[in-house]
Amino acid sequence: MRRQTIPSFFSTIFLCFLFVSGFLATAQNVHNSAIAKTGDGIFSILRKSGIQPIKYYEEFLNLNKENINNGSELIIGKEYLLPHAPDSFKNTGTRIVVGEDLEMPIFNETQLSLMNLKDTTLQNTVYYFVHSGGVASKKRFDGLMSKLARDLMIKGARVYILEDDVHEDNSISDTIKSIDKKTLYGNYSSRINRKYLMHHGSYQRVILLEDNYSVHKNLTLAIGHNEHSKEGYQLAHSLGEILRKNSSTKVKNDLHPFKEETSLYFANNLVPPLIILNFIEGSDKVKNGFYLKSEKKPLVSLLNDGILEDYSQLNFDN
Repeated sequence: MRRQTIPSFFSTIFLCFLFVSGFLATAQNVHNSAIAKTGDGIFSILRKSGIQPIKYYEEFLNLNKENINNGSELIIGKEYLLPHAPDSFKNTGTRIVVGEDLEMPIFNETQLSLMNLKDTTLQNTVYYFVHSGGVASKKRFDGLMSKLARDLMIKGARVYILEDDVHEDNSISDTIKSIDKKTLYGNYSSRINRKYLMHHGSYQRVILLEDNYSVHKNLTLAIGHNEHSKEGYQLAHSLGEILRKNSSTKVKNDLHPFKEETSLYFANNLVPPLIILNFIEGSDKVKNGFYLKSEKKPLVSLLNDGILEDYSQLNFDN
């Protein structure tokens, strides 16, 4: 009986892979469109769609040559086909609302128009950001996750931010019961694992933000990892090294394997490795994490540096 189970499992995975591959192949033939507004040129209309203008300029011309005047002028109010650009910022930065089964770009047109590809350091990477807190807690870290996502995307990374609409009405309490959190993590793991199959062969990591403080004051950040995951520990270690070098306070026991039931449930149901960034209200005596100021921008830069360090170390080892 057991010998028949293994082939059946891999057959199911293989069929899923064929389905996804077929879907992606079909999607490649579909072109999105945009309507030219006052002041729009080819560069600006591509930028607002998150598409690299120089790379796709000629393709845009070929798709829309009948509606372009004097070689490059667009007609206001006219609808223009956009090149199929799998590396556009609209495609590489996705917000997933699990409860509604909805996916949308992380950034709007104005934000996309200001983004430029800096380099391709992280072009083979996929990062998933999830949050465990209630509504107020989530709002505090939306800015942090969006800024970090932007910094990773302009280096070529693909980023998913997962959220859930089930607890959106829970505006009074900033915590979620364990039983609800387990359901939430089950939904997250299902979506992440499906994306993992789509991006099979890429470097993929999941970062969970745990928020256990009530007042916006100085914080302590502890980094948790799955003790059974070598890759998860390596990412936690890389982040810890960067934070340690930039911390004015000596830290002990900054990295720890997480033991909490729901966190273990999440990690055990994920295919890619998971680490937890646990934010706790700070104190003068830091024993279990890095002491942080309330300002978030430096923290984003440090997290970005730690992620880059982990990926570069992986390439060095290989």
